Amino acid sequence: MRKMHFNDNAVSPVVGVMLMLVVTIIIAAVVSGFAGGLSQSTSKAPQLSVGAEAHNDQYILIDFKGGDTISGGAIMMRTFIPMGSFKDMSNPVNLKNVTYLPTNEALKTDWSAKTIQTGDKIKISWEDAFAPSAYGGYMAPALGELVNIEIYDSASGKMIVTVQTTVLP
Repeated sequence: MRKMHFNDNAVSPVVGVMLMLVVTIIIAAVVSGFAGGLSQSTSKAPQLSVGAEAHNDQYILIDFKGGDTISGGAIMMRTFIPMGSFKDMSNPVNLKNVTYLPTNEALKTDWSAKTIQTGDKIKISWEDAFAPSAYGGYMAPALGELVNIEIYDSASGKMIVTVQTTVLP
């Protein structure tokens, strides 16, 4: 009669392979997390609610209706023309030329910036809102056309808010 002999050592290599597989998956997840920026903290862009009025060949008035308090030095602004003769034209606004209406001073200087909060208004002159044209005047929307005012967080480059308005007389 023959004796059957069972080998109890067969379980150990299977468990060893499974443990190596689990360790490999965990290392891959950690490396992927760091490579994807999981370990970096991201700064949240401020939240704003604004209204705007564009007065033809004069100025653009921006009214801060709500949201976070923000420094004029922490934002960037652009105008964008979505239609008309100068469709798709975009122009950065120099915040040093923007008037902070509560005090009638510049919104931003080389050494300081005003703090904008709910209820404040700023005024952008037409000349600062749009690029000059080679033929005289400005590449600006005509009366009744639309203009977008875009406000960005200067630290992250993320858009905070965009508001669209029609050019008024």
